[in-house]
Amino acid sequence: MSKCVYRFDRYTVDPAARELRRDGELVVLSPKVFDCLTWLIEHRERAVGRDELAAAVWGKADVADTQLVQALLKARRAIGDSGEEQLRIRTVPRFGYRWVAPVEILADDEPAAAATPISIALPPPDDTAAREATAANARHRRRLARRWPAAVAAAALLALGAGAWLLGERAVPQRDASALAAPAQTLIAVLPAAVAADTEWGWLRLGVMELIADRMHGAGLSVVPSDNVVALAHDAPDAEARLREATDVRWVVTPSAQRTAGGWRVRLALQGPEHDRREVEVHGSEATAAARDAADRLLAVLGATAIEDGSRSADAYLARIRALMLAGQLESAQTLADAAAPATPALRLLRAQLAFSGGHFEDARAAFDALLDTIAEADDPVLRARALNGRGATLIRLAVPAAAERDFDAALRLLGHHGEPALAGQAYTGRGVARALQDRDPDARDDFARARIALGLAGDTLALARLDSNQGALDAQRGRPADALARFVGAAERFERFGAMDEWAGVMVNQIQAQLALLQPAEAAAAADRLDAQNERIANRSTQRLAAYWSAHAWMSVGRLTEARTRLAALAEAGELADDTAVPMLARGALARLALADGQAQHAALLSLQAVDAAALTPRDGLSGDAWLTLIRTQRRQGQNADADAALQRFTQWAGSQDSPALAIRTRLAQAETAWSERRRDEADRTYADALGLAERGSIPADVAAVAVSWGEALIERGDLETASAVAGRVANWAGSEFSCALLQARLYRALGHLDAWREAMDQVHRLAGERPVPSALAARPEERVAAAVAR
Repeated sequence: MSKCVYRFDRYTVDPAARELRRDGELVVLSPKVFDCLTWLIEHRERAVGRDELAAAVWGKADVADTQLVQALLKARRAIGDSGEEQLRIRTVPRFGYRWVAPVEILADDEPAAAATPISIALPPPDDTAAREATAANARHRRRLARRWPAAVAAAALLALGAGAWLLGERAVPQRDASALAAPAQTLIAVLPAAVAADTEWGWLRLGVMELIADRMHGAGLSVVPSDNVVALAHDAPDAEARLREATDVRWVVTPSAQRTAGGWRVRLALQGPEHDRREVEVHGSEATAAARDAADRLLAVLGATAIEDGSRSADAYLARIRALMLAGQLESAQTLADAAAPATPALRLLRAQLAFSGGHFEDARAAFDALLDTIAEADDPVLRARALNGRGATLIRLAVPAAAERDFDAALRLLGHHGEPALAGQAYTGRGVARALQDRDPDARDDFARARIALGLAGDTLALARLDSNQGALDAQRGRPADALARFVGAAERFERFGAMDEWAGVMVNQIQAQLALLQPAEAAAAADRLDAQNERIANRSTQRLAAYWSAHAWMSVGRLTEARTRLAALAEAGELADDTAVPMLARGALARLALADGQAQHAALLSLQAVDAAALTPRDGLSGDAWLTLIRTQRRQGQNADADAALQRFTQWAGSQDSPALAIRTRLAQAETAWSERRRDEADRTYADALGLAERGSIPADVAAVAVSWGEALIERGDLETASAVAGRVANWAGSEFSCALLQARLYRALGHLDAWREAMDQVHRLAGERPVPSALAARPEERVAAAVAR
């Protein structure tokens, strides 16, 4: 490393001494974080690739993205920066990072600062000066929450799967909070039971599994949540191997229940590491009673003590309800729960959770309210915490995040000394979502980090995937699609491995949106193909339709127009669902853009009118803005200038009431194109520049390209090639992957008379076109410019 000392703002970095100081006070950093910071400063003249940075700091290129991201996160915090503001360390999409702050190299005899070896300052969460300097930009990013419709839906998905609802509803022994630090090798998984009996006893397969898991959890053992087991191992012949591959489980319990002449025989086989196997067997007249006794004997083998909670008589119907919930048979579970008696607290909790799972959120809220009125903190703090988590999740779905936060706060206070990492992880996740919905991003990120630790200790891999999805949604909402994409890719891999296909489809939809925003059309189309291939495995109709729309959108982006039109036409005529009124509007807007590109202006105008009428009732920011923009362009192309002016006025008024940067960009773009068409060129240039500035501040490549392509083409038409070069240069990095950017580059090179560059650009255009036509004038060799070049 260099022996120079670097100074920027209030900070100095001394690579030789391996010290970072702020105002002369030492800031403590780990070695890897310090090396990342120093490498970026020393190579500040250029962008540093991820692989280069990993090789320089870790000595190898195959470093996990999470390690690199965490190191950069800590480095930014140490110098008063953040991934949102990027005042000093800027993320270079699809490449790496670059140091962007001014740096002064101190002379050998110049003191870096008055050293104060005794006083050590912790890295600040934010730098005051930096906050004040970027307050306007932060406000801008906070307003991005409505541009990602699928991401907004994902943000409300707390880590509350069926297993999280069910496990451990009974009272558990009070344990010290240090139990959260139990080593991963104590984790136990219980497989679905093998049942040898008539089909009417089929529910025992999951019911016995859940009952045994519940007994073990109640005795203080760490048990893999049942929804994880069902998703990963249900009906799989290699269930144990799959569980061990996907989790850190140490012990696996394989139950079997056989109907005999005298009742039931329940056998539990406990398989540990290195062929350590133990078995217990119990005979009894009742299947659930025998399973309970077998679980208690197995606990004794493990040196644990079963809790006698007095609920033996309730085991049968509770186990059956839980089995139905785990199997996704919510209506049958609801019917059984309604008929069951007596209404114990555990049964009332199940009823409330069933109302939530069925989407009846007002009923769920009332059920949780009534249950909480009957549970005193001193009597059963864990059950009360579970109910608070449930009501908090319900309040988020009812758009009352402040009240939800209070419930999660209360749950966490109750769980403080009870060693319940799964419940704590749910509460931290829920509180993080509630805080994010209140624009408190730093608090939300802290809660998500706490949730990650707790859920990891609980062995809840599915909840960790949901957490990744939530964090990705937060990044997407705040205008950080590159960060969001990394989260979505990781969550999708976990969901797919576990067979959680509805959740996988939802996160794949978000992944496609992020890729399109980042101008990665080929990657988006590949994701759409994977999504389309799994369509029949997606149960939720709203998710199916949203997946179909975004798949078509991705196919449009690579020129697969026939497939896109077919899918969009079906969606446009499919009608609305109660919980999904947006997709038909979105489909008509996309069809309008296709019709306009095909020269079918009249058809495009009709579809656009239908889309903008629906957009007023179901706003989707950028997508709604695209519908308005298409309508105005179509009307001008047909010579209906008065109608276009009226539409622009309506669009401007409506967009102004939405407080949306995406709509603001499209409004300014429509105004600029109108001024250009009316030959008010100076006004058009000013408005285009304003739109481009808005897009670049938002840092969404697709928005930047939308403005740059429109303005660049206008400038080339006018012959202002110097300004056109500056505008086209904004999107030159994407000319190799995105069709409209490639067209703009080819037009510019043709206008400039750079024939070799034009030929190369045209090769890119043809490679990216797909079914999209290439303008014949652009493809024609510029003979006049060739002649002029030869004459010179």
